[in-house]
This record gives sequence, structure tokens and C-alpha cells, in this order.
Amino acid sequence: MHADIPHQEVIFLDETDPISSPMKAKGVGELGICGVSAAVANAIYNATGARVREYPITLDKILSSLPPMI
Repeated sequence: MHADIPHQEVIFLDETDPISSPMKAKGVGELGICGVSAAVANAIYNATGARVREYPITLDKILSSLPPMI
């Protein structure tokens, strides 16, 4: 169990969806994580002023995108 997330309830459905995945499972986790990378990119911009628009965000991309020092 991970300490940073609250308890999650798993609900099993009676029907199967043969085209959804090879395991015939329906997942909703992808929807909840879609905005995470954009939020991290915005946090980096707010902290450094460097707008990085390519993933993965690495230190060399941040350093080359830093605004000029006065």
C-alpha cells in the first residue's frame, strides 16, 4: 500500500468488453493521470521561468530554456 494516496475502492463489473484490452478489463486510471505531465511542466515554469515543451523534461532542456539573467 502506498502512503501518499487514500484508500481506493475497486468495483468489478459483471460484463466483459472483449475489445477494450487483451485482459478484457476496463480501466479509468489513464483519465486521472492525463494532466499530470502538464502540471509538472507548469510547476517547472513557475519555479524557474523555463518553458519546456518537449517530454521528457530533463535538466539540459530546462537550462537551455532559462530566461536571460539581468
